[in-house]
Amino acid sequence: FNCGSTLAVSGNGANVAAKIAMTTTISGATASLTCVILTRVIEDVFDVGMGLNGILAGLVSITAPCAIVDPWMAFIIGCVGGIIYYNAHYLLLRLKVDDPLDAF
Repeated sequence: FNCGSTLAVSGNGANVAAKIAMTTTISGATASLTCVILTRVIEDVFDVGMGLNGILAGLVSITAPCAIVDPWMAFIIGCVGGIIYYNAHYLLLRLKVDDPLDAF
């Protein structure tokens, strides 16, 4: 999705698409690990659903700046996206908002 949006592979387009693919992957993976680690530390369980939704949170977090951020920034963005998702998940539960997919 993100790297395909460059619409070019000639010239420098291939390098930009590769960077976009890398930053997108880093952010999604980091957000997933952040959610799994938070769940393990706070709740003492491994929650696969939290990890999978963490991937989505990381991918959403990096979509806008994916072409202009460095890999270390993608890591930070993924961490922040995972933390925001983790907290939003429990906020929705506390407010008794029905979210059947848990992906708000």
